[in-house]
Amino acid sequence: MAELKIYAKPSNLYRYRPLGVKAVRELKALTDGVIYCPAYSAMNDPMEGLHRLSARFAENPRSEKSRDRVQAAMDAMGIASMSEVYDHEPMWAHYADQFAGICVQYNLARLIKGLDRDIAITRMMYSELEPVLLKDSSTSIDRARLCLSSKTVRWASEREWRLFKVDQGSAGYGSEKAVTKIFLGSRVTPEDEALARAAGEEIGVPVAKMEIDAYSISFKEPRRFNLRKRPVRKASS
Repeated sequence: MAELKIYAKPSNLYRYRPLGVKAVRELKALTDGVIYCPAYSAMNDPMEGLHRLSARFAENPRSEKSRDRVQAAMDAMGIASMSEVYDHEPMWAHYADQFAGICVQYNLARLIKGLDRDIAITRMMYSELEPVLLKDSSTSIDRARLCLSSKTVRWASEREWRLFKVDQGSAGYGSEKAVTKIFLGSRVTPEDEALARAAGEEIGVPVAKMEIDAYSISFKEPRRFNLRKRPVRKASS
């Protein structure tokens, strides 16, 4: 039997986050070395998790119980959304508080190394049809991840990846230097910019601020950036 492999993987993944009233929480997650994974019901797409059963699965006398277990797994699961791109204007508007938030760059290899074994990271699939649950040996958790790994093609420009945790809460990546840069939106307030730069200095990563030139954006870093040695942190779950 052939084996499915993904060889073309991005070097970095990016997470768009708001600041403002959430600034302290969001920046503390960076300095603590964690990524918060909320429930899928907290996400902005009302089609999240929709799926259907294959004919064979639906005909199985135990299909209702199996479907209930899948729904329970989805309800308990924590999800963190990331992207392959950091300069996507609609995502800056939708997920980074209308350009007043941040976008965090994670080194994918270091992030994977630091996260617990029971955490999965997957690339989203974009389709015209909802995912189908088959009558096979898949676990309820695998089926829940399948249901939450697909969106309509209208979302394809986001180039999303997802981090799946079996329960909601913080996923720690410990002492791994997974965060490698912080991008600031063009509308960030002076107070939030100061907090973000302080967080960047604490974890030893550069902070670059967005500049807008007509219909294009770029990010400017300080001319000099002193990379301080970061303290070793314990992974938290």
